[in-house]
Amino acid sequence: MAKLGNKRLISTGVPMLVCGLFAVDASAQSKPMVAEILPPAKSGECYAKVSVPAKYRTEMVDVLLKEPTERYQITPAKFENRSKQVKTREASSTLKAIQPVLEVEKDKFLVAPASTRWVRDSLKGKIPLSEGEKRDLSLAGVKIEEVPVGSCLYEHYREATIKKVPNQVLISEATEKLSTVPAKYRKGTESVLVKPAYKRLIEVPAVFKKKQNRVLVEAAHSVWQKGEGPIMKIDNTTGEIMCRIDIPAKYETVDVDIVGTAPLVTSVTEKAVYKTINIEKLDADAVEKREPVAAQFKTMNKEQTQAPGAFTWTTSKKGSAADGVHTGRVVCNQAIPAKEIAYERTVVKTAGRFERAKVEETFENVSVTELVSDARSVKIPVPGVNSKVERRVKVEDSRFEWQAVLCETNTNGDIISRIQTALKDEGFSPGTIDGVLGQSTLTALEKYQQKNKLAEGGVTMESIKALGVEL
Repeated sequence: MAKLGNKRLISTGVPMLVCGLFAVDASAQSKPMVAEILPPAKSGECYAKVSVPAKYRTEMVDVLLKEPTERYQITPAKFENRSKQVKTREASSTLKAIQPVLEVEKDKFLVAPASTRWVRDSLKGKIPLSEGEKRDLSLAGVKIEEVPVGSCLYEHYREATIKKVPNQVLISEATEKLSTVPAKYRKGTESVLVKPAYKRLIEVPAVFKKKQNRVLVEAAHSVWQKGEGPIMKIDNTTGEIMCRIDIPAKYETVDVDIVGTAPLVTSVTEKAVYKTINIEKLDADAVEKREPVAAQFKTMNKEQTQAPGAFTWTTSKKGSAADGVHTGRVVCNQAIPAKEIAYERTVVKTAGRFERAKVEETFENVSVTELVSDARSVKIPVPGVNSKVERRVKVEDSRFEWQAVLCETNTNGDIISRIQTALKDEGFSPGTIDGVLGQSTLTALEKYQQKNKLAEGGVTMESIKALGVEL
């Protein structure tokens, strides 16, 4: 700490301090003070001359990695692909025998039609009523037409005479059986050109070799650094020991490919390509055949009535011999179902026929390649390969300038504690958080200023603001 009147000033190594509107040389030497423009400090404010680091910008520069050269662009021989039709089989025809479509039909042969009759005894009886008996029933006041089927009365009956007559029934109609003899061929071969002879070009690329180049990434420059003894003082007015140090230029070594052997083109002649294919020629076309199939019949008996049954009605249950059998039983109006014989017969639904279909001549599509233009080469330049390298360029030199700093009038233990806490939060250890601006706190602050490119040399208001500490 340096004293100015009754005020205590806070600094970290630059003794030249100014408070209020006057300045004192902290070195207290007898040499007259060099006149300079002092900062416009207000009462209670303190300023110190601090070191502002140099400013740099980063730029990207191009570095050659591979020299330009040339290459050959080869346009290969141009071919046109097309399909060539080769006849592999002559035209002919085929015969398809379509057999007659036979259908089995289910039918019934009517032996006796369905009817109703009056029978004696019960509904299961076999003796029917006579017409006379029906008249007698009518005369007796019975309306037999209104008697429902299944009702019974009395009867006398004489059975009818039945004769069986044979009948021929068609079982299967006449038709025919169809067959075919297929066409005959003889086999052969044919040779087809599928690709003509042509010339093919081959490129032999350029050969490169390695070369190393040095690239400037940071130019030579100079900076201020603290000196090590009184002999290095700038002057006696500030008392600060500072030295101007030269920093040499920095280079980076990169590998560059340069052309060792130029590219060239050579050619090879390819032979023509042939393909042998199999073919077939017609010797005899297809032929049709027909065989007749005779119709089939079956004999069935049909019943015919020779003499109808006779019925005689009497007022009593007994009748004469001419009246037939006197049953003495109840007669009934009986339903007689038709008599049928079920059978199957085969009929021709669709007549058999032949269908002749034309067999077109067949071709095989053979892929052939025709030469349209021969191969050629064109020399094309190949640009070099560059890479970006980062380079630091100084845009502003380091300098000393007056900046506002803390002094006894504008600080206290609470502010110092908050500065210590902020430094600790940023990762710079100030030692014990005790509100005392000791060497550990000043060292931590200086490291913080260096990392964040802030002016060095005191507890500057710029550094306090950067730490987020409010006064």
